[in-house]
Amino acid sequence: MQKSKGVALLLAILLLSLFQCGRKGTRVEKVTENGVEVVINHLEPYTLPGVPSTLKLEEILSIDTEKDEVLKTGLTSIETFTLDRDGNIYFMMRQSPGNFLYAFDATGKFLTSFGRSGQGPGEFEFGGDLHIDDEDRLIAKDMTKDKFFVFSRNGVLLEEVKLGASLNLDEYLGGGEYLTSWQEEAPEKPVLRNHYYVSNGSLSENREFYTYEFDDPNRAPRYRPKGHALILGASDKNIFVGDDRGGYEISVFDFSGKLLRKIRKAFRPVALPEDYKVMFKKVMGRSALGQDRIRRTDFPAYLPPFQYLFADDQGRLYVMTNERAGERKYWTDIFSSEGAFIGRVLLDNVHVICTRGERYYDEPLKAVVRGDRLYCLREKDSGFMVLTVYKMVWQ
Repeated sequence: MQKSKGVALLLAILLLSLFQCGRKGTRVEKVTENGVEVVINHLEPYTLPGVPSTLKLEEILSIDTEKDEVLKTGLTSIETFTLDRDGNIYFMMRQSPGNFLYAFDATGKFLTSFGRSGQGPGEFEFGGDLHIDDEDRLIAKDMTKDKFFVFSRNGVLLEEVKLGASLNLDEYLGGGEYLTSWQEEAPEKPVLRNHYYVSNGSLSENREFYTYEFDDPNRAPRYRPKGHALILGASDKNIFVGDDRGGYEISVFDFSGKLLRKIRKAFRPVALPEDYKVMFKKVMGRSALGQDRIRRTDFPAYLPPFQYLFADDQGRLYVMTNERAGERKYWTDIFSSEGAFIGRVLLDNVHVICTRGERYYDEPLKAVVRGDRLYCLREKDSGFMVLTVYKMVWQ
């Protein structure tokens, strides 16, 4: 009798354990730290009732700079892109002997080009940032100039806006506000310090909400290449800041700069590739300054947990990790609007940085979600740039 009771108790404990394990993936773990909600995510995604978590991508359109019909328009490479409310696509080139800005409609048909090469009003010497505001006006900045141009969709120059303190235009947030930043050499210690702001349309009011500092490679006694990462992005409601000083941690702010929550996730560390170390020494060894940097270098054991992020209009967050699958594809983690890790997808929006024909490192390229469309800028094996548009199918 005692034996049967013991067996029954053991079975009850086992069943309870199985029940709790089954529920572990459906209940999102959260804690509060200093009055801020922190969402805790694990290696495996949560399975949330009514929340689709499997994303399939179906290619529906590409604008390929290797194709003759695109090359004939003058678009030979792509630095970045943006979209208007009708789905028209605007590209910016990094360098061009002719125009820097190119417009295509939602079906990939070429419309017009403008923003010619030069030093006059509305003219560019180099490409840079490209955004679009609530009125479908293009905001374009030459990376070498402390001002940006505002164009109509047809390429008419509407105004020039002077930038103060060498501000970068990181994102257009809507409502006439921008996510901006600038970098300084800290005078009191050998670090570089990035300041991040929410700025008004004239850039006369700049509300700082985040600061990030890291070792200055030219002044710090020791240097750790690939040893840090800070990534930023925005949705129509929030700003996301990924700072690897807290591990895999994303801070979520509103447009006033108030911290709303933090998203944390367990991750699989990715070792710094030996090939990168070899190439770093080759590249740095070509100059006296580089040789000094090699002597001060401490290679980190692992890469940062992430390298890029973007959001969709449903509040989902996509974070590209350093976990690679194949030559150009990286695993991108997907989080719900509440910060729960719900799935992963492989993306290849990267540019391979080569030096003298040898692969050095990969650099993420822009991705944008509009409705059920994912727009990914990527580099082909041939080196040509292509914008691929996918239909997003959630299951």
